[in-house]
Amino acid sequence: MRSTLLSLLSLLISSMILFLGVGLMNVLVPVRMGLEGMATDTIGMVLSLYFVGMLIGAFYSKQLVQRVGHIRTFAGSVAIEAICILAFALDADPWLWGGLRILLGFSQACLLTAMESWLSDSASEDTRGKILAVYHGCVLVGLFGGQFLIGVADPAEDKLFIIVGILFSLAALPVLFSRAQAPSIEAVVPMSIVALFRISPLGVASCLVAGIVYSALFNLLPVFAAEYQIVGFQLSVFMGCAIFGAFILQFPVGYLSDRFDRRTVLFVLLIISSVAGLAVIPLAKAGMIVGIFVLTGLTAGIIACFYPLSIAEAFDKLKRSEMVSAMGSMLLAFGIGGAVGPYTGSLIMELFGGATLFYFLAVSQMLLALFTLYRMTVRKALPIAEQEGFVMQGAAISTALDLDPRTEYIEPEAPLSQEAEAAITIAESDPAAAVKMARAMVINNPEKGAEVAAAVATVPGIDVMRLYEVLKEAAPYQILETTQAIVKAKPDLAGELVSQLAEWYPQQVVAVAIEIGRVLPELRIEMARIAADSAPESATQVAEYYSRVIAEEREAVRPADRESDTSEVDALNIVSELWEASPEQALDVAAAMVDAVPETAVSVAEEYIANAMHEQQESVHENNFPDDEVDYQSTVDLVARISEIAPEQALDVAVAVVEAIPDSAADVAAEVAGNIGDDEIGTDDSDTTTDDVETVVGDVSEAGSDNEAAVELVQRLSEAAPDNVLDIAAAVVEAVPDSAAGVAAEVAGNITDNEDGSESSVWAGDSSDNEAAVELTQRLSEAAPDNVLDVAAAIAEALPESAGDVAAEVASNITDNEDGTESSVWAGDSSDNEAAVELTQRLSEAAPDNVLDVAAAIAEALPESAGDVAAEVASNITDNEDGTESSVWAGDSSDNE
Repeated sequence: MRSTLLSLLSLLISSMILFLGVGLMNVLVPVRMGLEGMATDTIGMVLSLYFVGMLIGAFYSKQLVQRVGHIRTFAGSVAIEAICILAFALDADPWLWGGLRILLGFSQACLLTAMESWLSDSASEDTRGKILAVYHGCVLVGLFGGQFLIGVADPAEDKLFIIVGILFSLAALPVLFSRAQAPSIEAVVPMSIVALFRISPLGVASCLVAGIVYSALFNLLPVFAAEYQIVGFQLSVFMGCAIFGAFILQFPVGYLSDRFDRRTVLFVLLIISSVAGLAVIPLAKAGMIVGIFVLTGLTAGIIACFYPLSIAEAFDKLKRSEMVSAMGSMLLAFGIGGAVGPYTGSLIMELFGGATLFYFLAVSQMLLALFTLYRMTVRKALPIAEQEGFVMQGAAISTALDLDPRTEYIEPEAPLSQEAEAAITIAESDPAAAVKMARAMVINNPEKGAEVAAAVATVPGIDVMRLYEVLKEAAPYQILETTQAIVKAKPDLAGELVSQLAEWYPQQVVAVAIEIGRVLPELRIEMARIAADSAPESATQVAEYYSRVIAEEREAVRPADRESDTSEVDALNIVSELWEASPEQALDVAAAMVDAVPETAVSVAEEYIANAMHEQQESVHENNFPDDEVDYQSTVDLVARISEIAPEQALDVAVAVVEAIPDSAADVAAEVAGNIGDDEIGTDDSDTTTDDVETVVGDVSEAGSDNEAAVELVQRLSEAAPDNVLDIAAAVVEAVPDSAAGVAAEVAGNITDNEDGSESSVWAGDSSDNEAAVELTQRLSEAAPDNVLDVAAAIAEALPESAGDVAAEVASNITDNEDGTESSVWAGDSSDNEAAVELTQRLSEAAPDNVLDVAAAIAEALPESAGDVAAEVASNITDNEDGTESSVWAGDSSDNE
């Protein structure tokens, strides 16, 4: 960074001297026009024409720089400015001065283009933000210092115009005597202001208003000051406070705009600036100079922040590749505002007095505040973390587009060395001689050899592969650097070059392919394929590297760029190439990519399943295996790996797997359910403390969450494989027994006949709903025998008509084992009769209209329990206390009936 700034020192000094003269000119011209007795509206018109010239210069300055170069543009523009400012002394004619202001604005735009493109070319992606800050610091120091030069001589005389001319001329000397070479400049096609307004209405509107209020304030402040006898050194301090406020307030405003909704910050600033500006008027009438200076500095500081805020607001909505082109329209909006502001403000001041300058500013800002409120109601704010950063900028100068760290960085091409230029010249006339030169250079000067080889490779007619082979034979130890250099120069030959390298040095090709894929993203897929083909055992290593690169790039993707982001597709293409080259590492490759980029889990799983199914089908046909013997363990392993590395994606992956391979539903369900609630619930019964109680409460809550997760798993997988619902439910309940009731209710709720009379596809065939309910009860009871009652009650509640059949199924299992021990379903002190009574009670509550069927089914399965069951049911045949009858036999039936 230090060496970069030293190389730019002459340009930075020139910019400081230049803006020292601009600062003096900005305060001198309106003061002198006032002393010449010109009307306020005439002063405003002349001042506005400066921005007209800047607008014209913004359109044509780059063409001028491209045609004559940076140094000539800089020197010529400085000469025009010096001539114009000296011509002010010829005659105090508003028409003459208006024309000179247009020329000054035009030349200033050309100067800014020349300086800022020069700075951009010298900056790297890491240093451009710092260079921009130093540049703006030099500009503001110059503007601030220029305000105090007005006290050097009487503004009514011509000496100050001469001083400005001298400063403009001095500004050219450091650049003209510098040995630094001027860079090239590329034209940028601007985005139309209409298109930009559609993308960011508030960004364009705030930029337009920023131009109006900024130009009006800083150009007409000397006119306002003259009306209240603020002259001489006081005028310098007055204007200095405004410029100092414009610099210092960007720090807190930038901090706030990056930590709160930017539109809210803009709205609050508009209110504060308007109030502070209006407060200047009574202070001016009372002659309170200090108060005037402070409030003017506050107002000017906030107004100066509107421009960078508008840029940041627009950048929030723009793709990164659109930022530079959009800046042309932002500058146009600001320039239009700059041309309108001083003249409109001067008309109002001419009619109603100098104090109305701040009324004009307040009204303009309040209109923008209302529009900001409107935009806040019609467009949702971006999350704070996704907002573009605030970059300090001076609204008095154009934005150094390529220096802005938010814009897309395009590394400038380094100038060719003399050796490379000589090699190109020779290659154009004698290709064989150029190849020999490149060979000699690689041997004698390896640092320049790669550059010369790349330069020769770009010449039409050169056999690049032959050149590559010659260089390999001459300097095999330099082949890696040579390969990378030639690939960068001829990307279309990357595949052939790296494939050739793989034949010569297979152990080194992986490192080269990875590096080329990093530098040239468009070649990643091809480089991954070549690396895996040449060294299949490196497939996982390649996947891990590229997955990290893709993950970093995805993390840096801005919200506006997500729509065009292709990283997920690139990731899928890379793993596909690696699977094809090394199928035995397919699972590891998939896991590596999903681990780094979890968002790719489903797409990677789908592609993996497609490959696995293809291999399985080929295996079936080749070995004549029956279809029902196909092993789907690889898909289950995939779900297991993804559940470990990306648990939040496990359910979506499981659904994708089951949709593709329905027969794997049970295994997949068991695998995913096995990861639900890995932390076992357990407490120490010895000493229960407050912490223990909190732990138990937390465990209970977690258990409830586990049950919900299990039910959601059954629901999602059942939709994906409706013919395998029972297998899915049984597998999930076996893994999470406490979820049995919830799973039973979920599945039973889907056991319905279709409206056309056909049966549900879940249990298609001859099964009725009751038979399906019984089968569900049977399967879940086997999976979670300790939760049979909960399962039966849930099913009976969902399908009341099946209550009798469900009761019969459960009751048939209430038997003592042959060895005399009790069934585990109601283990403990309960007898078969007690179990039957409990079953009756639970099912009666779940299906009160089917109590008789329940009781009869249980009594039929367990005749010894008939009396107890009858007693349980009979005890419910009572009238409620309010006189209404029990719902069990509601209607005309009496208790006796």
